Amino acid sequence: MAVVLGDDELCTFARDGYIVVPSVVDEAHLVELDREVDALVTRKAPPADKVGFHHYFEHPSELPSAQRALHEAGVIAVAGELVAPLAIDLAFDHIQVATSIYGWDHVPGGGHIDGYGIPDQTEPATFTLLAGIYLDDESEPGRGNLYVWPGSHLGHERLFRERGVDVLMGPASMGGHACLLPDPPDFGRGEPVLARRGDVVLAHYLLAHNQSGNLWSPLRRIVYFRLAAEGHRSRWASTHSDVWCEYAPVRAALAS
Repeated sequence: MAVVLGDDELCTFARDGYIVVPSVVDEAHLVELDREVDALVTRKAPPADKVGFHHYFEHPSELPSAQRALHEAGVIAVAGELVAPLAIDLAFDHIQVATSIYGWDHVPGGGHIDGYGIPDQTEPATFTLLAGIYLDDESEPGRGNLYVWPGSHLGHERLFRERGVDVLMGPASMGGHACLLPDPPDFGRGEPVLARRGDVVLAHYLLAHNQSGNLWSPLRRIVYFRLAAEGHRSRWASTHSDVWCEYAPVRAALAS
């Protein structure tokens, strides 16, 4: 796959903490993903009265089409452009299928970062980058969109530098919500991520995010991969206090 991300895209990622890369995944892979996700939802149907978000965390062996899309449709390649020369791949033994069922009118008031609120954990389950493949049209708000707080990755970096990398480990954050801390940081206003079928969202691990309501589609669907740069676990604390620790191309674009 040809290089996709130029300095403009790298600087947008640096400023906002995420980018949407258009038309990464071709229709052949998307059709395979449609079938796989539909079969999963049929096999593990949500409760009949459920509205709003309903998520699945499946071992990669249970989602072979998602595995192929990650590695063969350009997703891992474009994600790798953010962290080169480090290699990047799945951080954990799961792939997430995030759905939103019609009927939930919700605008989130705050966001979180993943990896907190796990019973008996001694350190957060961190990773480098969230990548998501869009199966539906989310080009307008109200479609179950991922909701983000642009620039909050930089706000989290400041928070960890000032209060320590374990500041979100206690119960006050209720699982990674800096907005719930005493004297919380101000991350500004959140916004829905807008994207179309086949697009890929790439979001920095430290970007505050949440899910918004769906009053458009019977079932909104997106496939998420939590990716970690090679050697991430040995440097996870450094990635909290240095937001570009694993993002050499982004740091270089900012310096140019």
